[in-house]
Amino acid sequence: MRKVLVATVITCLTLGLTAGAMAQPEISTSGAIEFTLKGTSAEGEASGLFGAGDVLIDYNVTLTSGPWTAVVSPEFDIGGEALAECDAYITYSGEAFTLTLDPTGIDNGIFDIYAYGLDGAIDGAPNIASNPGLKLEVPFGSSFYLVVNNQQSSTDPENAVFNFGGGLSTSMGGVSLDLAFNSDGDEGNTWYGSSYGLKVGYALDAISLVAEYGAWSPGADDLEAGSGYYFEFGYTLPGGDSLTLSYTGSDKNLNGAGYGPSDHDYSKIKGVYSHSLAESVTLSFEVASTDDGYGEEESITTWTGKISIAI
Repeated sequence: MRKVLVATVITCLTLGLTAGAMAQPEISTSGAIEFTLKGTSAEGEASGLFGAGDVLIDYNVTLTSGPWTAVVSPEFDIGGEALAECDAYITYSGEAFTLTLDPTGIDNGIFDIYAYGLDGAIDGAPNIASNPGLKLEVPFGSSFYLVVNNQQSSTDPENAVFNFGGGLSTSMGGVSLDLAFNSDGDEGNTWYGSSYGLKVGYALDAISLVAEYGAWSPGADDLEAGSGYYFEFGYTLPGGDSLTLSYTGSDKNLNGAGYGPSDHDYSKIKGVYSHSLAESVTLSFEVASTDDGYGEEESITTWTGKISIAI
């Protein structure tokens, strides 16, 4: 009888190794406070110049002792949940590898590829389900990593199902290349099956370009494979201000994933302008036109103003 053991093993290792190896760690902190105002053209939702607001506080505490690093990173949503999310993990960095133990949940999203899902249930990239697990990184000129986690089987609760992910990153001159892949083994998960992605980046002086492609092959026989893509153009203006334009598209099979295909394809065009108000203060404006792939084919316009303060 197989049990779900990864979470227990990681917790014990984390507590034991942290206590033994980090008796007097160096402590550093960082974070940001974001003040946001946003509006939308969607019918029946808040609109206008100051349609809705929110305040996010993202705080990071890092403890380092020799090759060991422990990180706790909570995010507080003042306008919504008190604690929006919290990540915590411990990392061992050796000469030939880096091993991360994450009891709060580890996954492997395929870059900026996006799926909306039924009623917004997915809202993210092709992935493996986030569960307690390990990440092994091996640098060798390029960088290679593997991710593994496990969970209780949705069809056989007495057994465990393992999910795997990985990737490779390399660069030469102003060109970067990234590959990523996933294998999700549980039938009840949104991304049950396999997924992979390719990302190419290019930077020259004030201009940056990114092109991405991602695909998902479902494990269920009643679903069809889907794909998506992402393009980005970035330009840094004299004085340090920046402008970013991006386009995201997904076919209906990837957009619905395990929920079944959406009514039509997903698309989003977005522009972001950022301006530095002070050394640690940034003002940004974002405008986006999005068709989520459900209902009639129509785009919703959203706009966001944000002030970010580094702490």
